[in-house]
Amino acid sequence: MFFRSIRFHLSLWYALTLAAVLAASGFFWHYYLAKEMRSRIDDKLRIIAGDVASFHLTTHFEHLFPHETHPPEEHCQGLEDFVRRHNWGEYIQMLNAQGSISCATSNMKGFHLPLTKLALQSASQGKPYFETIRTLGPAPIRLLTYPIIVDGEITDLVQVGQDLSAMENALERLRLMLLIFSPLALAFLTFGGWFLAGRLLEPVVQITRTARRINAESLGKRIPVEDTQDELGQLAETFNSMLARLEDSFNRTKQFTADASHELRTPLAILKGETEVALRWGKDPEELRQTLVSNLEEIDRMGHIIEDLLLLAKSEAGELRLDIREFSLGDLLQDLYLQGKTLGEPKNIDISLRLQVTEDIRLKGDQFQLHRLMLNLVNNAIKYTPENGRVEIRLAVEGSEAVLAVADSGIGIAAEHLPHLFERFYRVDEARNRAVGGTGLGLAIVKSIAEAHEGRVEIESTPGKGSVFTVRLPLAGPTPKGKKGAR
Repeated sequence: MFFRSIRFHLSLWYALTLAAVLAASGFFWHYYLAKEMRSRIDDKLRIIAGDVASFHLTTHFEHLFPHETHPPEEHCQGLEDFVRRHNWGEYIQMLNAQGSISCATSNMKGFHLPLTKLALQSASQGKPYFETIRTLGPAPIRLLTYPIIVDGEITDLVQVGQDLSAMENALERLRLMLLIFSPLALAFLTFGGWFLAGRLLEPVVQITRTARRINAESLGKRIPVEDTQDELGQLAETFNSMLARLEDSFNRTKQFTADASHELRTPLAILKGETEVALRWGKDPEELRQTLVSNLEEIDRMGHIIEDLLLLAKSEAGELRLDIREFSLGDLLQDLYLQGKTLGEPKNIDISLRLQVTEDIRLKGDQFQLHRLMLNLVNNAIKYTPENGRVEIRLAVEGSEAVLAVADSGIGIAAEHLPHLFERFYRVDEARNRAVGGTGLGLAIVKSIAEAHEGRVEIESTPGKGSVFTVRLPLAGPTPKGKKGAR
């Protein structure tokens, strides 16, 4: 596991890259320094050779011995004095056109500077020739063969040599420093890279540890994020966001399961009890028929509960698909008005429709779901309004919103219950709600459909006088999912 870890691989690649960079850098500086030092030596040799050639021409051919083929000893001594006056320590050697040595400085004892074939060929063409000789002693010699040309003809050759021991020693010290300090620098920087990799990968380690500890009971755990600007911080934020979505989804699933088990328990108990009674005591066909009718009612009730719970679950998960089309609100409310009159007849409730508009109002939305929303409000108003009461359906427009309201003259709701009315299965009076029927999910569905259309629901209620449920919806309809960020 250690050798497969990201930290090890990052540190290894960092060390290898650093080693390559240090090696390339050391080679470059060694090469550059050697080239620069050799170039300066070559420049100095060229200057010395030029000065010696000028001295040779001035003192010998032009004045003293213009017809001699070999300069006399006085000329060689003059060359020695000339070199000493300039304090040159280089090896200087004079040769005639045929390559025979004519003069040499006193520091050349026991050896002479060689004239190689390539140097002679280059000199015959009138070109100076630089070369490095490694056969004369422990240290190499940088040698310049310089032709002296008079009237287009080569009369003599000047050879100037420089002992390269100082340069070699400097390069040797450089190589030694590179060999000593480069491994130390590599080790130190590799350790720093290992430490830095550990710090950088700490969020990944925390993500791993958190993921191992998370289960159904600890989805609320989150990774601490210090800096959300870098990639690892963004990774931790993304992981936290994923955990939040999982927690929300899991909580919705738990709530759905708890709600379903809670609400289905009563009708199942009724089904079981009535069936057991019928099997044990029922002998009259009519009694058995009544039992089956009651069972069917309870089955319908369970079907409505499951359907409503599924609708709420889809809405909360953002999966409630809306068939958005433009339609007439007036026609929708006319249908509700007719349905309301039918529902209110058994209790002799007066249903009225009040359109506070001067023209047909068209709205973009899911007509089926909005009809369901308003029907739930009308049905609730009729349920909780005593006989001979009133229910009014209203329509108005305020700015860019359609305002739909259902007002009743029912029993009203106390102020402490209003904040909880849209919660699932919340009942102001448990016994009364059981008596009037319903699943306890109607207002929760109303709120979810309104919010899916980017609308809202408001309540005004006075105990003993009635309630007004107001739904505000944008006439332009909900924003398409792909454009919500731009709106």
